[in-house]
Amino acid sequence: MFAQNDDRNELIAMLAWQLDMGIDEALLDDPQVDAVPLRLDQLLAVAAPAGDKDVSQTAMGGTALQPSEAVKMANSALANSGAIPSEDKTNTDSSALADITSLSDLQSAMAKLDDCPLKHTASNLCFADGNPGARLMIIGEAPGRDEDRMGVPFVGADGQLLDKMIASIGLDRASVYLTNLLPWRPPGNRSPTDEETAMLLPWLFRHVQLAKPEFVLLLGGAAAKLVLGSHDGIMKLRGRWRDVDFGDGLPRPVLASLHPAYLLRSPAQKRLAFEDLLLLAKQLAAVRPNDESG
Repeated sequence: MFAQNDDRNELIAMLAWQLDMGIDEALLDDPQVDAVPLRLDQLLAVAAPAGDKDVSQTAMGGTALQPSEAVKMANSALANSGAIPSEDKTNTDSSALADITSLSDLQSAMAKLDDCPLKHTASNLCFADGNPGARLMIIGEAPGRDEDRMGVPFVGADGQLLDKMIASIGLDRASVYLTNLLPWRPPGNRSPTDEETAMLLPWLFRHVQLAKPEFVLLLGGAAAKLVLGSHDGIMKLRGRWRDVDFGDGLPRPVLASLHPAYLLRSPAQKRLAFEDLLLLAKQLAAVRPNDESG
């Protein structure tokens, strides 16, 4: 009896994990034309034991974390983990990051972040590309093979597609600022660990603070979930503006969209990405640049 309960709880946890990864429908082995797709959140709502609040709350999305809370949790998770020695924990302390006052200093400090395991398996630090004074900051997920080799974000096939995407609304690399959630490529393109994202998320927020963009475009589910503090998949998060405080008390309009690497695998979804780009272009045109006098 206990073994059956353990198996059931494990299955529920596995379904909850799939929901967090962006899978939101349960499909059958054989197609049934008249069958209505079963949503995982609906399944988990009735499948989770009544007392298992953690599983059911995660499965249903729970209470979305505010971005400022995400940074606090990242610092807290790092401080309570054994990821780095206690004497080096100030490397990701908010106060230590606040002492970094320029993008060049931030890049230098990240290059010295020896406690992050990703640094020791990557070839190069991929800090940023484009115009650091641009109105729009684009944040992707992680460097790929070409980015790791060259030390520049968005230079592979997905980068070439991104160039075409932003060109469709009159932008280029000289008019945007590009970076990633992770500055180093995870080995074998694996997913980063919780400790790694906990360590690097405050650095990303400090990056936004120093770059001072007027608008932020998040590409991909991983970046969108962490920055927006949500458990929803990218299909639910995309296509809607949200104001996010990156820790400097200045809410910035943030738009999530599909990552070019995903679009290369699923070209039929390019229409959704183009819809997001039109929203972006409309917002950029509606708001006057900061340096324009009234």
